[in-house]
Amino acid sequence: MKKRLFYYFLFAFSITISNAQELKNLERINLEGYFTNPVVSPNGKFVLLTNEHFNGVFLLNLSTQEVNKISEKQGSGYGYSWDRNSESFYFKQKNKDEFYSNSKTYSYTINNKEITELPEINHNYLPSFNGFYKENESQIVVYTNLETLKIHARDLISQKDWVVTNDEGQFYNALLSHDSKKVAVHNGADIYVYDIYGKEESIKIGTGIATSWSPNDNYLIGFLDQSSDGHTIDNSEIYIFSPAKYSPKKLTNTEVFSEMFPSFIENDRILFSDDKTGRIYSFNIK
Repeated sequence: MKKRLFYYFLFAFSITISNAQELKNLERINLEGYFTNPVVSPNGKFVLLTNEHFNGVFLLNLSTQEVNKISEKQGSGYGYSWDRNSESFYFKQKNKDEFYSNSKTYSYTINNKEITELPEINHNYLPSFNGFYKENESQIVVYTNLETLKIHARDLISQKDWVVTNDEGQFYNALLSHDSKKVAVHNGADIYVYDIYGKEESIKIGTGIATSWSPNDNYLIGFLDQSSDGHTIDNSEIYIFSPAKYSPKKLTNTEVFSEMFPSFIENDRILFSDDKTGRIYSFNIK
């Protein structure tokens, strides 16, 4: 009986290891606590994190693996974004007795640890807002019009506003490309890519939730979760998508992790959170 149990545990252990080995150069970030929704800075040195239910904002230094709390407000960890210079980031906060619609936008500067309110930036423009730059002729953000459930784009310099998603549907979670020429949107469980002016036919690229454009805008990554009862998530896997055609590719296939919220560190390496444990990992996709 003892020998049978030994071989059983040996077999189970080997399955666990083989599943983990499917992820190339898998590394765990050494953090205590439950973290999720990692968003990597453009220079790949820092990461924004939040706790369960998007409560709080935390700043992780990838080289030192030191994490600092920036905000503890409820819901402040949803929709945060980096300035393109990686020296500051943007997030939203609301007071405890306020609605999320009353949230205000703030910036945090890493060097001087200063939080500044930005009353001119609507919190709905996050996460597409990445800072103002004087040399820009345009500064495009995207957002969901909550009355029509269409995705809109807005030029913050000219104040011109237009509809991107002219098709039928209820759209949400718009993800602007780095060059501001394309936007990934969600309609039901499906992911589509539109040109920013909505003049070309949309492209269905996959199913799930897209979370990050690659630095060169050649790919998107995201995740697709599974639920047996419609409420509890049983598992989740990471996918990579082409913005030009329907060719989703499954990057993970494990039972050990429930991979969510992947974010590009560089073109061939990503960070993700494990929904089961709240741990953060990185691995190579090539």
